[in-house]
Amino acid sequence: MVQNERVLIDSHIAAAQAERDAPLPKDVAFETFTAEMALKEHNLTPEQIEAGRIGGGKDGAIDGVYVFLDDELLAEDSEIFDDDHLASKVRKNASIHLHLIQAKEETGFTETALDKVEVSTSKLLNLDSTDEELSVYYSAEVIARIRLFTRVWKKLLIRSPEVSIRFDYATKADTKNIAEAVAQKRIDLEQHLKSLVPGATTQVAFLGARELWEIADAVPEYDLQLRFTEYLSKADSYTGLVALADYFEFLCDPDGSLRGHLFDWNVRDYQGGVAVNRGIEETLESDSSDDFWWLNNGVTILCAGVTIGGDKTFTMQNVQIVNGMQTSHSIHSAITRIGAQVERSRNRSVLVRVFVTQDEAARDRIIRATNSQTKVADASLHATEDLHRQIEAYFFSRGWFYDRRKNFYKNMGRPADRIVSISGLGQAVIALGLSRPDDARARPSSLLSKEADYKQIFSSTLPLATYLWIAQFQRRTETLLRGVDEIDAHLRTNFRFHVGLYLVTRLKAAQIYSPTQLNALAAEPVSLTPEQVAEAMAAVAKLGTETARDEDAPIDRVAKSRSFVEKVIALALAP
Repeated sequence: MVQNERVLIDSHIAAAQAERDAPLPKDVAFETFTAEMALKEHNLTPEQIEAGRIGGGKDGAIDGVYVFLDDELLAEDSEIFDDDHLASKVRKNASIHLHLIQAKEETGFTETALDKVEVSTSKLLNLDSTDEELSVYYSAEVIARIRLFTRVWKKLLIRSPEVSIRFDYATKADTKNIAEAVAQKRIDLEQHLKSLVPGATTQVAFLGARELWEIADAVPEYDLQLRFTEYLSKADSYTGLVALADYFEFLCDPDGSLRGHLFDWNVRDYQGGVAVNRGIEETLESDSSDDFWWLNNGVTILCAGVTIGGDKTFTMQNVQIVNGMQTSHSIHSAITRIGAQVERSRNRSVLVRVFVTQDEAARDRIIRATNSQTKVADASLHATEDLHRQIEAYFFSRGWFYDRRKNFYKNMGRPADRIVSISGLGQAVIALGLSRPDDARARPSSLLSKEADYKQIFSSTLPLATYLWIAQFQRRTETLLRGVDEIDAHLRTNFRFHVGLYLVTRLKAAQIYSPTQLNALAAEPVSLTPEQVAEAMAAVAKLGTETARDEDAPIDRVAKSRSFVEKVIALALAP
């Protein structure tokens, strides 16, 4: 029996709901919780979890779709989808992972659920199927998410990618009491997925109340041990060599997966199969007599405290790897393939620097200095600047949480709907303060990659109160949009920033060219009503569907067009 686990799960979800300004619908809360548990090892932000969740009908019995390329979560604007991004830029045998989730608040597992997924994947993973053909059966949201997988799969076929597919079926049931027919359906579905994607490894997993609670109850291990072969020390800093096999074990969870939470403060995301990482892995897999640390800059670790044993084993508290993410991922990937024992026999090492400090400003200086040698692809390095520290402090003083360091506040258990990431704030400012919801929609993960955009969005001349007001206004808009049942989920996804702009333009009664125009509004609390948001959504959705019909274009293309933004602004200013 798993009655206690069910009670604990319900209590966990209820506690999260109570912290929200507006609780999620019950089924959405369970879907969100399940996705967080199923994807925990990937260390996703609340925004990334929500982006992959499928809402509304015509979902094909699929509640979540997440696609990873070399452990990097893909979005519509990911670099791999650029026309000028050649497949040859990605390493050979790159990892492509499709993760599907179904979450039902039931106390059993059914054959019907697995049958529906089999039918859905037969259609959705058929490379000959057009979006128009699929739209008869499935929502545009499902199709768009699955297309992330089929597009990257087709593009990288010539690079012989290692493809894996996992389907998690979650309920509050006891997995010890699964009917024989349902268990057989699981095996059948695994084989079915293999037939759809030749060469893929497939897994269908049942997550019951016990499994979900075990994941929820597991605490990330931030206090870890790392054995050095040699080291030098000065005050609270250490530099030395660590055997690659020992470093690999330091990086691994008990099941061998990478401890993603160790990189929460790393300013870079993992860059996948770029040339540098391909070179690292080629070096690791070669039989060269050159030691690895001769050819690599190594890694930098920050921790709150350290004790050193007689065998040169460092026991470190609150460990964060702030430089060396590419090296660490490559070491984990390569040694997973070749085996830790094989690597140990080669007797190679990696250079590791350890800094012991609890001073936030000192941490930021170290992060910035150790990441300044080469160009960071996005604006993440700016997270160490005074402006972002000031935004974080101001948000915190008002009961909101600016996630300057990825998942810092999520790991502290702060309410998800009050956590705002750097990219999330950037989207809100560019949509509401610069009247560019098309860019906020089209470029969610690359929005800050251009220095000119960054300077427009993040300026010390904009009051901190205005930053918070903009974040609260857009978040309140999106929260209330979930309650507009008459609107298709795909329309909400595509027009959520346009609705925010429509509302703030009406409130200001003028077109907005600069975030500073919102300073006066920011002097008062955000006071949007459900009726206002529903009216705005209806107006924008009507305009959007009419535009799509007139231009014979899909809704997502309309949402990303500048001409449609001008129509939204004109509609908002109409008497």
